[in-house]
Amino acid sequence: MGRLLIIIFFFSFFVDDAVSEIQNNPLDCTKNLQRLLSFVNTMSADFKQTNYTEKNTITQEAYGYLIAKKPGNIIWITKAPLEQHIIANNKNIWIYDPDLEQVTVSRFAQDLIVNPAILLIGDIEGAELIYNITCAKTQLFDFILIPINTKSLYKKIQISFKKNTPVTMKLWDSLGYRSEIYFTKHQLNKKINSNFQFYPPDGVDVIEHK
Repeated sequence: MGRLLIIIFFFSFFVDDAVSEIQNNPLDCTKNLQRLLSFVNTMSADFKQTNYTEKNTITQEAYGYLIAKKPGNIIWITKAPLEQHIIANNKNIWIYDPDLEQVTVSRFAQDLIVNPAILLIGDIEGAELIYNITCAKTQLFDFILIPINTKSLYKKIQISFKKNTPVTMKLWDSLGYRSEIYFTKHQLNKKINSNFQFYPPDGVDVIEHK
């Protein structure tokens, strides 16, 4: 997965016993996932992300925090081992690498095929047209999303919840590499004052891809 960490975050919401009764019914799973992901408008949390090779070897571990607000706004700060700032405001996305003294600016992708973050911070209506969605209740509430389009960046996404709290998100890319993201210290639906705008520090290189 390299330097650029996955731009993904969670929203916490109420999960009831109905989830346990809809195992592997794609229509019910989709409706429940849409309902649950629509519940919370803002969130902040700490995260730990671990990246694995196709042989399950750890290639990177990173820690940081995020602040998110629908629609399409996020501040995702990785503090260790390589500091990185990812900021999006539903129009643009900035990726700032302080050690490289470089900022990359791109348009924020609204396409579920290329940007699975839209599931969590954007309009999730029509997700059933993009993913085959199944779900099950084990020790966690698991939703598994398989892209219908083979051009998707990820071949599988798994979102898991424990009671009313999102626990992990796992993503597998087309090469078999996997990222696992664990969230803690959630704060939900709190007022967020950030305008989700990034202003590059003086002296850094700005690379625009628009």
